Amino acid sequence: MSNQTLKAFAKKAVPKILLRNLRAAIDYPQRQLARRRNMAKGSYVPTNAHVLGWRSVRVGRNSVIGDGAILNVNHRNRPIVQISIGHSTFVGARSFFSPAELIEIGDYGLVGIDCKFLGSGHIFSDPFKPYISTGTGSEGRMIIGTNCWIGVGVTILGSVTVGHGSVIGAGSFVRSDIPPFSIAIGNPARVLRRYDPIGQDWVAAADFTDAMAAALPDAASYLATLERAYPNISVPVRAAGKSQGDLA
Repeated sequence: MSNQTLKAFAKKAVPKILLRNLRAAIDYPQRQLARRRNMAKGSYVPTNAHVLGWRSVRVGRNSVIGDGAILNVNHRNRPIVQISIGHSTFVGARSFFSPAELIEIGDYGLVGIDCKFLGSGHIFSDPFKPYISTGTGSEGRMIIGTNCWIGVGVTILGSVTVGHGSVIGAGSFVRSDIPPFSIAIGNPARVLRRYDPIGQDWVAAADFTDAMAAALPDAASYLATLERAYPNISVPVRAAGKSQGDLA
């Protein structure tokens, strides 16, 4: 019996659900090995988070991924990091990641529940092809800088950068770059305030001066300052979701 004949017989004789379970069982050791390798010390990813492509995911030390999060590596044939979660970072429940080349959440990040990081979408250049079968875009990098707070229900779309030290208000839709030390809100998100390092206060974006901008730290020095001041912070594992149980 030829291989093709054997495959055709197996396809007919073995129910699809059994084939799926068989493939999952064969792949399980590789998934577990990739998970152990790519989760740094002290990090937590619940079993109910759905990770498609552990080999291309990195979770930094002392970081937490919330219940029901989906980390969907679209191009799993690439042997490179495509979703990177920094150190001492919290990602809220049910957040969704879909990278083209890379989605990176910097160190000390705080991501609320139900956030969506849409670096890639389905290709729709030909409407006479089913969009579900056209594949996803493969170019573009989304970078969320050090110590950014992404509020509940925020959507970030495409190849954008959110600068270090920034805050994105709940429910906002980000589709263009946000400069460092900004507060941005809305759909589309607009920068309303910037941090003045001279006066040490947030000021209206219209009042932000070149002198203030020049006094802001760059990304590397900002991270170094945080690491010196807060080398070991407590990231709230309890807030990951129901997997951690209720509190009195």
